[in-house]
Amino acid sequence: MNPSTDYLYHYTSIETLALILHNKTFRLNSLDHMDDLQEKEASDIKNIGQFCYVSSWTDDETESIPMWNMYSTLDSGVRIKLKANPFKLFENTPDSIQNVSNFPVTDNSNGNYLKSIIPIADMLEKGYVCPAAMNNDILHKVEYTSDYDKLYPKLVTHEGDKFSIALGSLGIHKNIHWEFQHEWRYILHFYPLDFNQDPGRVTTSVQIMANKLLHGLETQPFPFYDLQLDDTAFDQMEITLSPKISAGNRLIVKSLIEKYNPSALISESSLLGLI
Repeated sequence: MNPSTDYLYHYTSIETLALILHNKTFRLNSLDHMDDLQEKEASDIKNIGQFCYVSSWTDDETESIPMWNMYSTLDSGVRIKLKANPFKLFENTPDSIQNVSNFPVTDNSNGNYLKSIIPIADMLEKGYVCPAAMNNDILHKVEYTSDYDKLYPKLVTHEGDKFSIALGSLGIHKNIHWEFQHEWRYILHFYPLDFNQDPGRVTTSVQIMANKLLHGLETQPFPFYDLQLDDTAFDQMEITLSPKISAGNRLIVKSLIEKYNPSALISESSLLGLI
């Protein structure tokens, strides 16, 4: 069970801020695109980090000069504050699923539709699966450690001629050298899998995919995924300007806010004039 936090902070560039505001989305990148090269590794499966996608945040409300320098710049960046778990929930109605399904969809919900941060229809249409999107419990506090077994976890368990792969150990541990980040992460696992086919063939497809994962032969369905932000969370966004922001970049940020999110708050850096 993850400890709770009400708000999280994300340091980024003005260019990325523009995309977030325009699209009302936040991007999750796979572990093979992270700055910590250890993260994509496991002790027993090659290339497995490519299936684990994360968005990195911090719970430290005090501004960090290293974080400004690493994930933004002192003169052209921002720090975004959002409430925890700010993502939109979609209702998976029978009609939305039937529109992309090759098979009849029966409605036994009595109007109590399953809600998820990624629509089931999107998975069916594009040929992938993301199990954690169904339970919406995707926020994790990073544990910093020097324990080799946690940094390079063993993911495969064999039982006779059968095996299971537990990817839940990926993305939640980092080397103790990164402890200054106070990091929290939204973590999702995506696998290429076509569920929009005959149920008998789905079972075979799962077995083939699992064997390809085991031998490091499977490839990620996409390099990143953009999660839709909830309207209320989006409206309550707070943006801190970088400590040495230029006059031109200040104007750009204010113009972006006025156009795409006029209810968002803009504040000066607490480091303004100090560095």
